[in-house]
Amino acid sequence: MLAAICDDAKADREKVGEFLAQKMKSRGESLQIKYFDRGEDLIEEYDNGNVVFDMIFMDIYLGHLNGMNGMETVRKIRKYDRKVSVFFMTSCPDYAVESYEVRADGYLLKPVDKEKIEKAVNRFMEERYPRIRQSLLMVNGNTGRRIAYDDIIYIESRGRNLRVVCSGGIEHIIRKKLADVQAELIQPRFLKCNQSFIVNMDYIAYADEDFTMDNGDIIPIKVRERKKIKEQYFTYTLRQEWHTVC
Repeated sequence: MLAAICDDAKADREKVGEFLAQKMKSRGESLQIKYFDRGEDLIEEYDNGNVVFDMIFMDIYLGHLNGMNGMETVRKIRKYDRKVSVFFMTSCPDYAVESYEVRADGYLLKPVDKEKIEKAVNRFMEERYPRIRQSLLMVNGNTGRRIAYDDIIYIESRGRNLRVVCSGGIEHIIRKKLADVQAELIQPRFLKCNQSFIVNMDYIAYADEDFTMDNGDIIPIKVRERKKIKEQYFTYTLRQEWHTVC
């Protein structure tokens, strides 16, 4: 995911970025953040076609002389992107009603604290980022989190624990049986290729005697069932290509 934070106050930019990064890390989501102190610079990113942001945290009262304020900036951004989630940040509630006109997802009064960021992210994930609804539940003790199926590269059984390897170099360790997780992963993209591994076939880069994943890891295929397992992979790949063409 890619987020933009636009605020002319460096301290506020960095604080919001820190809270946002912490929240996404706790959810097991990979995140990149780009910082801006002027609305014009953010719009230039869209002009150049450089990026597609998932969310924008926008200060309304940008203090640059003759520069655009946050509301004006978002109005122009909406000409490029009608889907990006926008959360306004301001010390004054005067623009709350106007924020609905540009389809803002939130209006956060300053000082923006960790709790406000957490609520904004939770709302974003539930309403604007539906892939999280298709996710693996991890429970450790009294805490729980979900890992989006899209992010899982493979799952490895290690004794009484599972190692969940995700995109972006993120890994999770959970105390669970591979058979229990296999029952949850009902989507056809997940394939058990031996007694210790389940792979996400969307991340297979090469199939030979073993599977080579996009991150370079080698996953062994059960020797006695190698032909059958590879046929399952090739069948899945062909179906995906057919759907893409159609």
